[in-house]
Amino acid sequence: MHRSEARELVDCIECRATIAPERDRAFAVTDDVYLCFDCAVKRGGVWNEDQDEWSTAPNLVNVADERRPHP
Repeated sequence: MHRSEARELVDCIECRATIAPERDRAFAVTDDVYLCFDCAVKRGGVWNEDQDEWSTAPNLVNVADERRPHP
């Protein structure tokens, strides 16, 4: 794997699967936090294949925010 490829990979905030947001239809929770496609769909997200975008955003209630310290 090239270094540039490694920088393109992130972990899904929910299931921790390694994904490439540019290729894997991941849902951006923030600029650097993503849900993988499967987790986004499980949370009610709907992907519009014709428009190549999320037509319905997934429910983000209780999505962990890694930037906050854990109690």
